[in-house]
Amino acid sequence: MARQNPKQLLQQMMKKKKKRPTVKSVRTTALEGRKHFKHGGTNSMIKQAQSDYNGSYISGSLGGVKVGNKSYAKYYKGMV
Repeated sequence: MARQNPKQLLQQMMKKKKKRPTVKSVRTTALEGRKHFKHGGTNSMIKQAQSDYNGSYISGSLGGVKVGNKSYAKYYKGMV
């Protein structure tokens, strides 16, 4: 590997400017969060938790929300 002059290396490094990370405003972040709740608020979160649940409960209540793993319920159908 060829050695370069340290001054040349510094000049090359100075030419390459790092991009600043974009900073979102608080308002933009809040609006992004709100778009997920515009279709029913908390109730939509409960429905999503019930449909997307992929845990070890066959059926039960987590924090007052009835959840269940459908594949476990199907597998353990005659045993439980």
